[in-house]
Amino acid sequence: MAHISGVEILRRLETYPSLAKNLKYTQVEQFLQLVRRLWPEIVPPQCSQPIILSTHIIEFLAAVLQIDAALVHLSWHAFGDLGQSFFCEPVQSIDDTFRIHGHDHQLGKSFLLQHPKFLTYVLGPETIGPPMSLCPRPECDYHKLGEELVVEARLYTLHRGILPIFSKSLYCRSCHTRYYHNYSVEKASDPTARRIYYSEDIPTFIHVTETCLVEKNLCVYFEKQMAVCHATCQGIAQVYNMALGQSSVPNTSRLLHQLTGELVLDSFLFHAVLRDKRRRREVLNVVHKEYQAHRLDEILAERNYRMAGTGQEYWSHACDKCMIVYKGDDGQYYRMTAGVHDGVTVRHVCCSVHNCTEPVPTQRSLFCYTHQDLIKTCCIFGCIKLAQPGFRTCTLKEHRNFQTETELRNTGMFQLHSRLKKAGLNLIPDPTPEDSPEDSTALPSERAGVRGRMSRSWTHNEQLFVRCCGVILSRATFFGAEGITGVKDFLKATFPESYPGSLPSYIFYDNNCQLLKHLQSVGDSYFNTVGLPVDVFHFKCKHIIRDGFCQVNCNPAQFLELIGKNGKWVFNSSAAEQANVWFGKFQNIVQEMPDIRFNFFLDEMIAIHNITTVENLRKQGHKPHLQQEALLRGAQM
Repeated sequence: MAHISGVEILRRLETYPSLAKNLKYTQVEQFLQLVRRLWPEIVPPQCSQPIILSTHIIEFLAAVLQIDAALVHLSWHAFGDLGQSFFCEPVQSIDDTFRIHGHDHQLGKSFLLQHPKFLTYVLGPETIGPPMSLCPRPECDYHKLGEELVVEARLYTLHRGILPIFSKSLYCRSCHTRYYHNYSVEKASDPTARRIYYSEDIPTFIHVTETCLVEKNLCVYFEKQMAVCHATCQGIAQVYNMALGQSSVPNTSRLLHQLTGELVLDSFLFHAVLRDKRRRREVLNVVHKEYQAHRLDEILAERNYRMAGTGQEYWSHACDKCMIVYKGDDGQYYRMTAGVHDGVTVRHVCCSVHNCTEPVPTQRSLFCYTHQDLIKTCCIFGCIKLAQPGFRTCTLKEHRNFQTETELRNTGMFQLHSRLKKAGLNLIPDPTPEDSPEDSTALPSERAGVRGRMSRSWTHNEQLFVRCCGVILSRATFFGAEGITGVKDFLKATFPESYPGSLPSYIFYDNNCQLLKHLQSVGDSYFNTVGLPVDVFHFKCKHIIRDGFCQVNCNPAQFLELIGKNGKWVFNSSAAEQANVWFGKFQNIVQEMPDIRFNFFLDEMIAIHNITTVENLRKQGHKPHLQQEALLRGAQM
């Protein structure tokens, strides 16, 4: 026990002989533990301690302690003032007590519909309700809130498993506002109603859905599993249900006490959004009347827009591994910085029109809203004829054969036969004409030159700019291809004109020779002060010696500043390749996410990665820091 000594308890027992005669010392301890856990229920916010306990609490304590109601009443008189100061860490035995007895007063559904007030006679191991009992608005004269609504819910925790709880809300008739655990809603029936969260702080228990609350520490566990282990949401849920979510006593509530992959992702998103708002000292404000899957879309889209280019917290990062400070011949100090640009195959569903960046309506859609009419056109590239009912192609035989063959190739048996043939094991005979659909395959002469798309389209890849120490500064999606113009635009967005001092001294890129040719051909001088070598790995294995332009302009050995006194490279030009190994493993997690969640998730993973990387750099003595605004604006050191 903390804050309360055993001597104090014994002294009070002497004052109440009836308690000393009928209660064991362990029962008094348990009484105080339960009262401490129920304190928010016994004494609501902004209320004083009651003289008499509520009936449902007396009945609950009597059932748990196996004593009569009179002794509970007397115990409250004797020890009630100690309840709030009696602090103990949540223990399994107390949680199990609520699992067993917390729903003792729950009655039949039909009875509850006729007598809703009886639903309040239930208790959970945590009291979930608004942090106030008076309306906080001055225009409402701070009058008492009422019209309590109680919803049976679940609380997912890191160390205590899944707890059966009841989520309560209160209503103010003056301002027509209902107050929940994390937020309030004014005029909830209005289609434009918003959920306004109470403060910038992240609540201990996050109200993710109406019947699901998730502990903040568990959300952190989810994101670490994703960022470090590349665990999928479904995988995290399965492990939780098999381990962390287990309890020795089953919950007696009627809800299904299982964590789902969907709830894992929703919890991650809510926690990340709340954390972002806290950093910006803003209060979360989301739409109320919206499907859960789209409730955060507005907030996620705003954050995604803000993160593009310079939005990452460590965008201005520098350390001894990615920046060298030296003294020039003029006595002034200068800095030499470097980073690596590269692409990695992580993709999401997109419109089938080349380079279209408009999102698709659903994950199964082939086209965006703007190009939706193209679904009526033959899917063969270059054909503008209308597709026939029931087909994706027009009536041309070679086009129809393309669809038939494509559909056949997507069958499991065809793929298995193909693998056997590649292995030289033609053990199973090909289907006879009687066994296969008519014209199921196209003749080579008919198939040759016919190209089209029957399935969904995907973005090309993700582009990263990585400091040579491993900190990722920026990310962008390339839709159609990794074109040189797109690379140039991405670099300009990462190092904008408003921050000329942010431009690295050297940018490593595996296709810098083509980038430099493009810049020279269009007369673009933006990167004139930047060295553009090819990274060492790609220069040795992908760039031919006969390419004079590449050898003269992009051979890293041509840049003497990049070679140290010991003959070794001063910067790690393979930093992006190493980051790509980590980043590429997210493909299985994000490939079916809508683009809004896709972008938010990857930006958040990069942010978590950067925090860990910077902390490791600090431990290794590389002096990580954020560069000063004046330097980024172009001032001299």
